Amino acid sequence: MRPLFAVLLIAGIGLLPTNAPAQLAPGMGYMYPPGGAAGSTVEVVLGGYDWTPDMQVFAVDPRITLEIIAPPGPVIVPEPPYWFGKKARRGPFLLPRETRAKLTLPPDFPPGIVHWQAANANGATGRGRFVVGEKNEILEIQNRKSPQEVSAVPVTISGRIQNIEEVDRYRFHAENTGPITCRVAAQAIGSPLNAVVEVRDGDGRLIADAADTSGRDVLLTFAAIGGTEFTVSVFDVDFRGNRAFVYRMEIIPGPGILAAIPSAGNPGETKAVEFIGYGVATGGAKLESVKADVTFPTEPTGERFRYALQTAWGTASPFSFLFSNLPERVEPTDLTIMNRQLPIPAAVTGTIEDRNGSDRYSVSGTKGDVWSITCESDRIGSPLDMSVSIFDANGKQLGTIDDVPGTVDARLEFKVPADGDYEILIGDKSGRSGNRASTYRLVVKPTVVSFDLSVPELLAIPSQAKAQLTVTAIRHGNFKDAIAISVTGLPAGVEAAKGIVIPAGKKTIKLDLISMTGSAIVVGMVNVSGSATVDGKMVTRSAGRVLVAVTLKPPFSIDAEGKNDVTKWPRGSTFPGPVLIERSEGFNGEIVLEMSSKQGRHRQGIRGPEMVVPPGVKRILYPVFLPEWLETTRTSRMVVNGVAKVADAKGNLRYSVSRLKTRIGFLPGGALLKVSTALKELELQPGQSFDVPVTISRSQELTESARLELKPGSELEGTFQFDPVTVDADQTEAIIRVTPLKDKLPTGEKKLTVRATVLQRDKFPVISEASLLLVFPDKD
Repeated sequence: MRPLFAVLLIAGIGLLPTNAPAQLAPGMGYMYPPGGAAGSTVEVVLGGYDWTPDMQVFAVDPRITLEIIAPPGPVIVPEPPYWFGKKARRGPFLLPRETRAKLTLPPDFPPGIVHWQAANANGATGRGRFVVGEKNEILEIQNRKSPQEVSAVPVTISGRIQNIEEVDRYRFHAENTGPITCRVAAQAIGSPLNAVVEVRDGDGRLIADAADTSGRDVLLTFAAIGGTEFTVSVFDVDFRGNRAFVYRMEIIPGPGILAAIPSAGNPGETKAVEFIGYGVATGGAKLESVKADVTFPTEPTGERFRYALQTAWGTASPFSFLFSNLPERVEPTDLTIMNRQLPIPAAVTGTIEDRNGSDRYSVSGTKGDVWSITCESDRIGSPLDMSVSIFDANGKQLGTIDDVPGTVDARLEFKVPADGDYEILIGDKSGRSGNRASTYRLVVKPTVVSFDLSVPELLAIPSQAKAQLTVTAIRHGNFKDAIAISVTGLPAGVEAAKGIVIPAGKKTIKLDLISMTGSAIVVGMVNVSGSATVDGKMVTRSAGRVLVAVTLKPPFSIDAEGKNDVTKWPRGSTFPGPVLIERSEGFNGEIVLEMSSKQGRHRQGIRGPEMVVPPGVKRILYPVFLPEWLETTRTSRMVVNGVAKVADAKGNLRYSVSRLKTRIGFLPGGALLKVSTALKELELQPGQSFDVPVTISRSQELTESARLELKPGSELEGTFQFDPVTVDADQTEAIIRVTPLKDKLPTGEKKLTVRATVLQRDKFPVISEASLLLVFPDKD
């Protein structure tokens, strides 16, 4: 890291905090584009929170390779526009760093969602998600004004809503008359985007729209006329925007399938299936159904089978069937007492076509039987949130359950207390029932004596110390025997205790993982499994993979001198926030101060630099820039991290991160500097130079000269230039001569921004900006 700001240093002054350093683990962010086609290698950008240059990344599935190809960039503060008023009082989004990486997807990898993680010497992240798709994928062209042309459909577009009020538009031609389906995946891949999709024709008339108001993403089908031009728009339901608002949108010329009855089948069998979706029967933009015979593959390659229905209106969006080894039934249309009777084992796909309705089934059992009762909706792509209850013949409720961890599906194990008949009641808690696509799959079967295992996604182990990994057993039926736990793939220098067993009848064990003395700071994906004898046979179950990170304790701590005090400070200027540094004995290295990803009351472009604290310095002024547009009615805060290079036991340099214990506080007041121009709009021709008259108003406190320049990062950089102009403190007017760099001008409207900067005390910037609109001729 390198210093980006001149600083004021005061060595050995001030009272220092004495409590232990607060280590800051990295946070999971996003991947952009959020996936790619099987068989491809894609360069992606990984967004992460409080990341360091020594980050390591992993795909949870070992068949996929994810590798960093460049170090993380600077902390990214969102650029304007910003919310003001009530919307500005919402909690701010985290501030990311972005890192270039390479994602390699094997050609035979099945379509679907895959997980990834990251880690460094401070800990590990939770899991992020990306999509492995199929062919014909394109990337959004960012920062464009007009709709992006899509040459052909079907297509999958990866995009993101990067700024507030941003709308992404894509234009394409429908070759044939019939339904076209737009499906957006955002919430499914961990994006905060609640997408709205609008479809307009070539005259701008609204043809169809849909909004995700419940976190379930959007599927929209509309009726197209062949040869017609359409524009699809994507934006957030509340016009929010952020770099984490990534999405994938499929545009498919064909019906949109929402559900299939039945939703599962046995390998090798052919079943009559009712497909429910928009346009599946008539091609119209309405919910309807059609029946077709579906042959399930004889040799399954996974737990699912993707089937694309061929219709007179094109190939429908694929539906993912489950493979089953049970008799798969369909809910009878006439739910008489006889028809409601289910044999055991059985699986039935049904619908809740009444809003907030429920279905009932009857089963018979013998005392001592143990049943596994599962009601699936999420697993079959249904929007419902299922609950299951069981009653005896007298109507007494004997058991009930709603969600199981990690899903909205319901699962209940029930031990039959007496011979007789029982009633299973299934209901929906989502409020989204009420049509033929409101499907569920109920499975009732004898519980097989067995077990499953689970582990957390991550574990941090302090260097040369130990941490405990919790392994949980989910016991089925009457299985109570001991389970032997095995751990493989441990990184070098990390060891696990031998002979670890979950005792008979117990649910959990805490397994010690130890970072050995003298070992390096390492990271690795660890496999955990368990073995036990079930019905005379040795059975092994995988608990999954855990990202294990050995961590390095920060040899320093930092705190705000004011400890959350608030200082009134002028807008458009730099607030020097005092930060206290305490180093542990034996450490006297440099520390870089930088913005933390999580800011409290941090809005509207407040920012700070990366700044080096030299060895021996115990107090430093961290420069916090307060833009001139800040609201003066509420306080703001700044939180910084300290990052230091520290050698591990093997001499490897790692990056240790500690967060400011309290916060730097300020209340924006009136500005010290204001630059303006009476020229608000100007029409230009190729090769034309022009003058911009500028007026500068300043406080008497600003005795230094002002520098006028084109705002860095302007969209007109490389098109126009003007030499920086110095304006003395006693001057209030200046003329800027702007010259084109090339004869070829952009088209449409562009904003030219002039920035005035005064270095107060020759150190702290005071900044004001003024803009004018340049209007360029359209292309011939």
